[in-house]
Amino acid sequence: MEILIAEDDAVTRRMLQKTLENWGHRVIAAKDGGEALEAFSRGGIQLILTDWMMPVMDGPELVRQIRKTKLTSSIHAYIILLTSRNSVQDLQVGFDAGGDDFIAKPWNDIELKARVQSGVRLVELQNELERMAHTDALTSLINRRALVDSLRRDEDRMRRENRPIGVVMTDVDHFKSFNDRYGHDIGDQVLRLVGQCLAASVRGGDYVGRWGGEEFLLVLPGADIIQSAEVAERCRTLLESQRLRTRDGRVLHVTASFGAAATEGATRDDIMTLVQQADKAMYWAKDSGRNRVKIYVSSADPARRRKT
Repeated sequence: MEILIAEDDAVTRRMLQKTLENWGHRVIAAKDGGEALEAFSRGGIQLILTDWMMPVMDGPELVRQIRKTKLTSSIHAYIILLTSRNSVQDLQVGFDAGGDDFIAKPWNDIELKARVQSGVRLVELQNELERMAHTDALTSLINRRALVDSLRRDEDRMRRENRPIGVVMTDVDHFKSFNDRYGHDIGDQVLRLVGQCLAASVRGGDYVGRWGGEEFLLVLPGADIIQSAEVAERCRTLLESQRLRTRDGRVLHVTASFGAAATEGATRDDIMTLVQQADKAMYWAKDSGRNRVKIYVSSADPARRRKT
């Protein structure tokens, strides 16, 4: 695990870093609280060992600032305070700041290892719970909750960078008939196949998740409407080429309908409006015969025409 240590004494800092590295951890070492907060803000650190008394920013204040930091991950960083203070009042200050554990200075390596291992186990448990909360159990893609969170972040990022963002809504054609004729086990296999084809077809930096039921959503940061349609067509072509064999030897042909939408510019639509537009375009594809890609064009939307 990557561990951040904040310690102003150079000898103690090197000794602590060497000990943790010998135990198999990757270590980032900071000489004061300000440097440690900057390192933490870059992301990826989930366990911190910090001295109490340091220049620039002491341990409790570093803990308070870390707890205020909003990173993309919701994982709670595990923080151990290293201190020679042992009064109940001092410990309460550390806990009130947001510390999780304490180790008295000078520490014993056996105790240090036990407390670090305890922190690692708790962080790993949080990571697993986080993964389960954001993953669709059937397809192993991210679920709707994770999609919405990522959509919001990427829309903010694309707006700051003045770049477009595209989304593609996908719906499996005649999905109910797979369940009705062959059973839900085959229906599940169909959904897994579609998810695999979509994941294999997107570009680097794009991502796909299960929106719900037999619907999937592709998110394409930086893609305009033409690029979004090209990704959708690549997905459609790959899926159309696949075959699914039942236990009794029948070969099933799976297709899906795709709706693409993109937004850009200073007056761009809200990202959830964009999803609704992609959904409309997907239904246009259904109405046109299925197994095809349609792009959202506002002039073709009766709801938009009524407003003008």
